[in-house]
Amino acid sequence: MRTSWTERNTIVANLFNPAFCGEIIRLTIKEYNKHTNTQFPYAFTFLILPIVLHKATRDRMPRSARTYFFVWVEKNDDLFFDFAKRTKSMVKYTKEALSFLLTHNKIEITESTEIIATVEKLKKINKEDYQEYNEILKKAEMLGKWLSSTSDVKSIYSFLRITP
Repeated sequence: MRTSWTERNTIVANLFNPAFCGEIIRLTIKEYNKHTNTQFPYAFTFLILPIVLHKATRDRMPRSARTYFFVWVEKNDDLFFDFAKRTKSMVKYTKEALSFLLTHNKIEITESTEIIATVEKLKKINKEDYQEYNEILKKAEMLGKWLSSTSDVKSIYSFLRITP
């Protein structure tokens, strides 16, 4: 059940609002769709926010997707020690963001539970106050490219120590 906006902690409501989280997810999906001949696996959506919104993880992500995902995770193992727990705590925000995206026709979910993002051009905000915002969106796009080259969901979940 969703907590009403009036009952949410202000910081949590601002950081995890469905529009912002949805845009992070949509950009990741869009880049994945652009770089592969398959649609985005639904199971991947739950990995996006715990990677991109976690500052320490985001800061240590490489500048490009040329670094192999599994190699990067292995070299940054300390970031993923509690990743399963972090991912589980973000499930409600991911689901809320997906609902927002579906309601506003920003994504489509196929019958085989794969996701297609609408192609829209997002305006980056060029003010210095929005540097972290732009960095988050840039890393979301990079993650989409990254996942497109390592698209085996079971392998990634297993490597990140996430079990059903």
